[in-house]
Amino acid sequence: MEDMQVENKGFLTTREVVERPGLSPTTLRIWRTNGTGPRFYRFHRSIFYKREDVDAWIGENYQLVEPRN
Repeated sequence: MEDMQVENKGFLTTREVVERPGLSPTTLRIWRTNGTGPRFYRFHRSIFYKREDVDAWIGENYQLVEPRN
């Protein structure tokens, strides 16, 4: 029920964030600790991310790799 309420407000859980770019929860936690991950919000003991913050973070860190000839 909590996840559904969070999703309706445009927030994502850690599980939902790591599914998008294929990260592990541990990697996201480390990046959060280092300040290199997407902006996050803490509510009590839970961590949430705004969907638009995650999208912007992915866009800023996306690198197009061209194949070598």
